[in-house]
Amino acid sequence: MTFFTFQNPSMLLLLALLLPIAWLLRRARHRRKSVIEAMGGDLSQRSIWRDRLCLAATLLLILALARPGMSPQRHSVSKSGRDVVFVLDVSQSMLAEDAYPSRLDAAKDAIRDALDHLHSERVALVVYAGSANILCPLTFDYDFVRYVLDQATPRTVDFGGTTLLSATEKCADSIFTEQRKGMQDLIVLTDGEEHGSHSQRIAKLLNDHATGLLLVGIGDTTAGSRIPITDDEGVTEYLKHDGQFVTTRLNESGLRELARLASGATYVSAGTSAFDLAGLYWQYASEKPISDVGGTDTYVTYRELGFPLMGLALAMLLMAQWKRRLHGRKRTRLTAQANATLFFIAAGGIAPTSPVLAEETGIAAQFAEAVELQTAGRTADALEIYDAIESGMVAGEISAPQTAVLRFNQGLCYLDLAAADADAEPRAALSGAEQAQMCFLDACRMSPDLARARMRLDPTANWITELHQRIEQEDQRQQELQQQLQNLIDLLRELQQKQAKLRQDVPDRPNSQNPRRRNQASPQVEPETATADAKKFSQQQRQLHQEGVAIEAAMQTLDQTMTQSVTPEDTQSLSVLEEPVHLMKQAITAQEMAAEKLQQWSGWPGARDQQQIAIRKIQEILDLLANDSSEDSDEGDWDDEESYEDMMESSESDEAMMSSMQGEGDFASGGEMQPLPVPNYSVDDILMQEQGSLQFRQQQRAKSNQGKVEKDW
Repeated sequence: MTFFTFQNPSMLLLLALLLPIAWLLRRARHRRKSVIEAMGGDLSQRSIWRDRLCLAATLLLILALARPGMSPQRHSVSKSGRDVVFVLDVSQSMLAEDAYPSRLDAAKDAIRDALDHLHSERVALVVYAGSANILCPLTFDYDFVRYVLDQATPRTVDFGGTTLLSATEKCADSIFTEQRKGMQDLIVLTDGEEHGSHSQRIAKLLNDHATGLLLVGIGDTTAGSRIPITDDEGVTEYLKHDGQFVTTRLNESGLRELARLASGATYVSAGTSAFDLAGLYWQYASEKPISDVGGTDTYVTYRELGFPLMGLALAMLLMAQWKRRLHGRKRTRLTAQANATLFFIAAGGIAPTSPVLAEETGIAAQFAEAVELQTAGRTADALEIYDAIESGMVAGEISAPQTAVLRFNQGLCYLDLAAADADAEPRAALSGAEQAQMCFLDACRMSPDLARARMRLDPTANWITELHQRIEQEDQRQQELQQQLQNLIDLLRELQQKQAKLRQDVPDRPNSQNPRRRNQASPQVEPETATADAKKFSQQQRQLHQEGVAIEAAMQTLDQTMTQSVTPEDTQSLSVLEEPVHLMKQAITAQEMAAEKLQQWSGWPGARDQQQIAIRKIQEILDLLANDSSEDSDEGDWDDEESYEDMMESSESDEAMMSSMQGEGDFASGGEMQPLPVPNYSVDDILMQEQGSLQFRQQQRAKSNQGKVEKDW
């Protein structure tokens, strides 16, 4: 630490401009002299002194901009205060509405009011139910605490229940430190609905870390209140357990017991009325000791010498102007040379320059390259460079404002990539938008003065909401398509059953050409009833034919709807239900031929064959749609041994069976090894799939843990 220094030494580079300014002044003086001599006048030597005064004033101004300082003094940076950890109960019992508007909202409002009255305390936020999560570690950034407080809901934790021990253990493992022992307080806001008594364990942990405890009980102690639960569709119902409505009350006995076991603990019953959490804490911690946080940081201040230099420079400029007036020239505030000099200096050094990236590190060159790529529209390449800078930089290598700018540019890249995927892949766009939102939040936290990052927060949040709605609409549309497809399957099964029933009702003529069946008894149709039966069977078959036509029309409509869900370039060649529609047309044709053959008694065997063809075609459609051929095949008419033998004996049946069996191939050819297709997955697709799988596993693990909780409120 030297006695004298320049606090902004980069401004000394402006000294190199003195030579060009002196040359311009000398050239102007010589041109003025030649003009005056040509007009018969005389140029006084005092004009040289005016130029010298302007140069000296410029020199002093440059030195003033370099901020010379002397007599350094070192100051320490420290904040005196305690560490305050807000522990918020977010179990479902906190949704009870005996406190306005609910116990949880009342507790969150109390924490917000307390943050407005805290100044030098470090604050953390922990939420718990059946498990605990640290939403915010110890920090002086109260605005960030307010932000994460707004996100605290019963869904913030992995599974429900109420276990204060999990929150205490989380604080003991990740927040409490030996250096701050005796300077930390826990403010617990809960309704006391503790499922399982762990008061002794909690008290031991707090006593071991010399941590203060302020318990605030919220809720009605007598009548209690039911717990409203709102599902994803916005329907609100009251929580039930074993068929009975759950009524939750403030458990003061358990909280008082915990306050008695923990040394230095205090319990306050807030009930259902509003309360001043800041006042309660100041009253609780009024006699507790405080200590400095971060007292090792120091800064140095110098006695500023720039202001006297500016005053001296101004005096020189005024003296030069006064000398000009003495010689009868036009009055001006400053000489033209001084005006030009002041303008140049003001344009080059109004504000002190901010720290720049070190050239030797190469970060500045990488950042400039990324900005050029981003401007050129190569967002993915720019983002890759930004990520490399962030992962490769050493702590303290660049300042917090520069890091904020880096995070802000990353957020812009994520937004551009998400916008490109918004139409085709809304889920991927949602992931990118959420990453952009986190980048903007980090930028605001690192540099609160970065207005561009703050301006991006609301539009990004609105877009995330829009993407959520779009995904929900797409999921709902897919569910509707699945429901329509299931309805179509039900209609096909019903039509198949009706067709099989009608085929059983239609009798067959004895086959005189088959010796094996010649002596078997077969139903004989009386001539006088054959005409009536033929009319009845033909009419029933035509009704089934009409049902088949209606199903075929519904199938084509569904095919068009499902085809529109694919990408536009694929709609010209892709038909989702092309094969089922083709099979349904064949079934309708068989039904129509069966109706014609049923008009005459002699055509009934052929009609039965056509009916069997229609049944088989419908079965093939069901196999394609429902993929349940093993179950659905039992719904046909294969249990009718006589009908099966008739099919095998009829030549028309043989042709029908062969036509329906075409294309299946033999087992040997079907079992041959086929070359695998070339995978068409990028690295981003694989990483996104793995991220989704990780989230799925976490959700399944949380559900498994939740299943072990008998009471999840």
